[in-house]
Amino acid sequence: MLPERMRFEIVVAPSPPSPESLARDTSSVRVRRDRRPAREVLDVFIDGANVTARVHETHGAFVLRDLALALVDLGRRPRSKTTVRFYDEPWELCVERFGRAACLSVYRSGSDPLVAVYDRAVPFDDVVAAAHAAIADVLSSGKADAGTRIELTSAAAQLEAMGPTGECDERLPELVPVAVEPERDAPLSFGAEFALRDGSSTSDHRGRDVAEDARSAAGETLERSDMHALLFKGRIRAEIRGKAIDLGEGHPILVAERLVELSRKAFDAWERGLAFHARGETAGLLVGVRLSASGELALTLGDSGRGPRRAVHTFPALGVDDVLEAALTFARSLVRAILRRDRGQAANLRLGALRRTLRESSEALRQASRADSKVNPSPEPYRAFAAALDETMGPPAPAPPVTRLRYAPRWRAIVPGIDLRATYLCGDRLVVGAATEMWALDRASGRVLWRADVAKGTSVVTPGGIARLAPDGRFSVHDFGSGRPTLETRIAPRVGGPVAGAVVHLPGLPRLIVVTEGEHHLVAIDLTTGEPRWRWSWGRARGPVRGAPRMKRAGRLAYFTCGDGALTALDVMTGAVVWRLRDRLRFRTPPAVASDAIFVVSGGAHGVAHLYCIDAYSGLVRWTRPIADASAPCTIEGAPLVAPHAVAVAVRQKSGLALATFSREDGTPIGASERAIAPRGTSWLAVDDAFIGNAPTGELVAVDAAGGHLRWRHVLGPRPLEADLPRRLEPVLRCGALFVPCSLMGGASSAERERSSDDAHERGAVAGISIVRPSDGALIGTIAPSHAIPDMLRVDERCDVYIAEDSGHLVAFGALPRLSLVRA
Repeated sequence: MLPERMRFEIVVAPSPPSPESLARDTSSVRVRRDRRPAREVLDVFIDGANVTARVHETHGAFVLRDLALALVDLGRRPRSKTTVRFYDEPWELCVERFGRAACLSVYRSGSDPLVAVYDRAVPFDDVVAAAHAAIADVLSSGKADAGTRIELTSAAAQLEAMGPTGECDERLPELVPVAVEPERDAPLSFGAEFALRDGSSTSDHRGRDVAEDARSAAGETLERSDMHALLFKGRIRAEIRGKAIDLGEGHPILVAERLVELSRKAFDAWERGLAFHARGETAGLLVGVRLSASGELALTLGDSGRGPRRAVHTFPALGVDDVLEAALTFARSLVRAILRRDRGQAANLRLGALRRTLRESSEALRQASRADSKVNPSPEPYRAFAAALDETMGPPAPAPPVTRLRYAPRWRAIVPGIDLRATYLCGDRLVVGAATEMWALDRASGRVLWRADVAKGTSVVTPGGIARLAPDGRFSVHDFGSGRPTLETRIAPRVGGPVAGAVVHLPGLPRLIVVTEGEHHLVAIDLTTGEPRWRWSWGRARGPVRGAPRMKRAGRLAYFTCGDGALTALDVMTGAVVWRLRDRLRFRTPPAVASDAIFVVSGGAHGVAHLYCIDAYSGLVRWTRPIADASAPCTIEGAPLVAPHAVAVAVRQKSGLALATFSREDGTPIGASERAIAPRGTSWLAVDDAFIGNAPTGELVAVDAAGGHLRWRHVLGPRPLEADLPRRLEPVLRCGALFVPCSLMGGASSAERERSSDDAHERGAVAGISIVRPSDGALIGTIAPSHAIPDMLRVDERCDVYIAEDSGHLVAFGALPRLSLVRA
């Protein structure tokens, strides 16, 4: 029993008690499995009750030291607050001083808060005396090491020097009642009644010291996590379809956090077409949601009662957006009430995280709720432009007969720090980009034509030269002949994602480059003057990043998506929105353009997926089909593959990839798509009436577009090691032949990846290029060894091959003369 006069006591034991003595609440206690001997166990008693029974702390001496130093700091000001954090678990002890009184709180922070005691008032002198007595007990036991004894002795001396509090006001500040009323017109809303201390009266005494005052004077800010300020209790209510429900006493901010978390998870599942079910207790209240795959949501709420007295209410047939909006409105009202009475809470990291979640969720809900789909009522000008362009360019030249191809090496080079994405074949030269420089090599001899210093950034080929966009927004165009910049301008730096863009260079259109700018803008730069022609915003800056922006240009239209539920067609001359398609599911992959049709997949991120066929000029949906069973989630890999009469989508399965094939005319499924035909990571290419895939296992497969069945499969070599696998496996179709990067034999380990390819060949690694005939997969040529792993492959109009490895090796191979039968 504690003495009558002592309402606060601290006990530091040299060894932990048995697990049975700690199991006060089996629902919230987990037995420690750490076999290391505990140092000290700390227990805090308030009015005879052990308020730290759930805390498994083995660094009691350190917690005691921190508490003593915090009390010394509190003794300097009549009103202030401090928090002592435990070491082994996320528990905290908060002491808030009001003159001669102190309010003590013990709670668990983190994602699953738990309050053991909140704002229990005790005399401040009792807290100081208990800490001093506990330190004396630890020092007298002789169990502490030398370093700990020095720190505890110093802390005890400072506590002893404090003396009694003297004549101070011991009255606690009055609590200000606050009411958050439910919205009567909403189908679902929440409210609460609680009381807060007015922070204005104690704003000068909330633990500020001289250093903090100096930082404030200098314009600096310091943010801390203050869980204690958010643990006020109140009565929570809900109103659903006009029915009021009293949920009892609880912590409103914790309930709001849980409601926002569950409703946001249900919203994300709804956007992916998945079912979702979660249920749990928060601050004594039961909250649960159940979402079906069809989008129907049921909300379960239980009051703070226990056992048979608990009232549980379930409300079916609610809208996902209504539940999320109700949770956001309730949380926003609580945040406004807190900040209105204590502006210092704007620097509370815990409250800041909630406010950030509210902003992101509000933006996601706003985007999903937009009804801005648009159909182009006048598609004829765009259709006529495409027809005129086809007439001007004429039909593609027929491919020459595929014959046996032989190759001989022409030249080799090493470019340190090569950037494979900035390496292009431009006419008679190969432009090679590096981190801070750019090279132009003669494609026939490998001779260096010019070298230019450039800023680190992204490169793209334009009609006037190589465009370079730096991370700071500097944009320049370098001449093909000399490498000197011929145009320089500046745009807003790209923030929050990769750079995407498209080049416009067609008869009847200005020379433009359309690139992403800032956080959520597209800008069209005139390649003649360097001035921006137009700027378009695809959304608000704040909110979660849904996906990388993707763009596909065809004729006068650019088709854009950024991982949200909108596919937008823009006029490249004016930047105006020509048409827009909006779906509940997100467009993650770039669209595929084929003649006058757009094929795009919505969803497919381990969820429901649909394939759309859209008129390229009007935006009208011609047909849409589910890619897989609506009850089974699926993941789509890559953009749709379009053949003359069919379109296919690669679907991930447990054993690999399957192709779901549909008719281009009406979307009728073709063949069976349940069986995996290639491993994951296969790169696909539509060639005539077949879909050909280059697998990372060294296999080349072809799927018949008309029937959906496997047409042929060839093994190009044994399964390569990961280090010998080319970074990009996309085949290249040139002159009727298919050039396939592959690794013909296993070889170097990943640690040896950066060594010379000659050394790798001496060890037996042979990376190369296989050349096949697409119709039957017959091998018509090989380049092996290629002296470099083909991380990048380029083939010119003469069938000369250029290979680049990410280690910096460049190798060029020339096609040898071919013999063909000539009939008189």
